[in-house]
Amino acid sequence: MLPRQTIPNASLALRAAFAGALGAALLFGAAPAQAYFDNYLSGTIIGTLNEKEGASLAKSVRTALNDTADGQSVAWTYPAAARRQQIDGTITPVESKTDKGQPCRRLKSDLKRGSAEEHWSGWFCKQSNGQWKSRHVGE
Repeated sequence: MLPRQTIPNASLALRAAFAGALGAALLFGAAPAQAYFDNYLSGTIIGTLNEKEGASLAKSVRTALNDTADGQSVAWTYPAAARRQQIDGTITPVESKTDKGQPCRRLKSDLKRGSAEEHWSGWFCKQSNGQWKSRHVGE
């Protein structure tokens, strides 16, 4: 089962929502789960995003979820700053369907920072309040 987090602001919330939804299969919330999750993301591009990078990525994810047709990609770039290398990526909605009465979209992302590359995929479903949350979607 995927964690249930919203996409918005803080880097940790973003990492939990985005990376968790797009790869990790653990329930988020308890301190041991948080420690495991942080360890799981250690050294990944998603796991090393700072707050500004995370907010920028979250904006692109929201654009992909709200405004982009299936199969079309949203390009995302965060410029190099100080000793941090530039990050380049794409966020692509690949499938849309209704599950449990909610509109849901499966996203895939391809990220690159320096020589490191990551590829994630996972489902997000739109809540009645308009926010997207990651969750498991049945076949």
